[in-house]
Amino acid sequence: MATIIIDNADAASLGAYFFTVELDGSDYEFRFQFNAREGFWYFDLLDADGNYIRSGVKVVSNFPVLRTCVATNKFPGLLAFLDTRDRPFDPGLEEFGVEVVQAYDEAS
Repeated sequence: MATIIIDNADAASLGAYFFTVELDGSDYEFRFQFNAREGFWYFDLLDADGNYIRSGVKVVSNFPVLRTCVATNKFPGLLAFLDTRDRPFDPGLEEFGVEVVQAYDEAS
């Protein structure tokens, strides 16, 4: 089982963005948006056909954020946002993609 680090290094300069990535042989779209009022990032996950798998998921550090999602069109591996600092915190605008990285553990 391999771990893939998904690049979000430009997140702070964009504030809201989307991209498609292949995970375990299928394409998935991630849509990220920073909520300035709360000071946190949120994301939507869609399958290759544009169907929502989950919407409005808060980016939290060191936790498998979709572990309770039972959608049949979800990827089979685990998704987490890993904080590389000594004391983990949920990422603010500047930390996401730099100190807190998006990681995917493949199922196979």
